[in-house]
Amino acid sequence: MTWPALVAAVLGVAVAAALWWAYFDTLALGMEQTLHRARDPAARAALARDAYTYLHLPVIAGVILFALGLKGLIHEGADVGTPSWGVPLPNFDLLALYGGVALYLLALIVLGRKMLAAPRWPTIGGILLLLVLVPVAGSLPELSALTVLAVATWLAVGAQTIVDAHRRRGVRQVALAEQLAVEEEQTRWRGHHL
Repeated sequence: MTWPALVAAVLGVAVAAALWWAYFDTLALGMEQTLHRARDPAARAALARDAYTYLHLPVIAGVILFALGLKGLIHEGADVGTPSWGVPLPNFDLLALYGGVALYLLALIVLGRKMLAAPRWPTIGGILLLLVLVPVAGSLPELSALTVLAVATWLAVGAQTIVDAHRRRGVRQVALAEQLAVEEEQTRWRGHHL
């Protein structure tokens, strides 16, 4: 284990955490609530099919591409002969890292539009920022390129979270009300049957 490999792993976890937050903070709960509100079984089935199959394929592909690029970067960083900040990333690793995150965010934009009828302008801006940063990152040492990716990803996700603050509160209130109703029903059932 070398310090560059350890730093790359920590930065990779930072990007993964931002991607997790982008999906699970509001979007996943909002999508679930949209499916619950769809009363027509055919419309619900179509929404579920589109959201959880077709539109999740690019989400998963983005994660896999990012992981593939990160694997190459960590492998390079684990070599003791590599300079401490690394060498510039090979084109494939660079495109896998940045392209994987961009594909993931693009899939979230489409999911947000389809399921919540919500534009995700900060995320669109984040994708554009990533596209602009690819040539810059290509000339940087690999740890610097990964740091730039982590900062850009967190900026995009943070801006989307701020813009979604009102929607976020509403989605979380509904989720909490559903959870309390389920717990109350379970308590009532246990009181009656146990």
